[in-house]
Amino acid sequence: MAQTEDRRIRKTKKAMTKALAGLLLEKPLNNISVREIAEIADINRGTFYLHYRDVYDMSEQLQNEIFEKFNEIVDSHHIADSLKPKKSADELFPMLVELFNLLAENSDLARVMLGRNGDAAFIDKLKQIIREKCFADIQKIFNIGNNSEFDYFYHYIVSGCIGICGAWLMSGMKETSTEMAALTEKLILNGAKILK
Repeated sequence: MAQTEDRRIRKTKKAMTKALAGLLLEKPLNNISVREIAEIADINRGTFYLHYRDVYDMSEQLQNEIFEKFNEIVDSHHIADSLKPKKSADELFPMLVELFNLLAENSDLARVMLGRNGDAAFIDKLKQIIREKCFADIQKIFNIGNNSEFDYFYHYIVSGCIGICGAWLMSGMKETSTEMAALTEKLILNGAKILK
């Protein structure tokens, strides 16, 4: 019984997420109403309020879920001991594959979050996580000192990576996660080698 209920809740939340994502393709979050989401998701407004306070709360919870999964992936590939890296540059690829898989699994929402009606705070938070977790590893792997060149490299690569992800999502994800991870890894590592 509980499993059927959980499945029903997941199905309802998925319908609401798809509705929100569709609306965000047309207009910004502050112009979207609970009524619109409920109509498109084919639920009543009461059902919406069982899960979220308002549209902003819904957006925030969905973003937090993505960040939680993103953090789990990055942490599972993260350097455990800041003095002794447990991985080499070769191990960037598996993490990137997992991250592209996460984007694919959440493509409706990710497409709009990285698109023109996306939330700038979402992108800023994503950049911050990438800087703190991913780029600290790259800096250690390539033994790059804390310098202004590395800072410019970070801004260049992180903006490029977010652009690649957005372009991939908007083009209908024709390439596989593995193909996109290989391309992204090549761009990151070639750029890092220049700074050595």
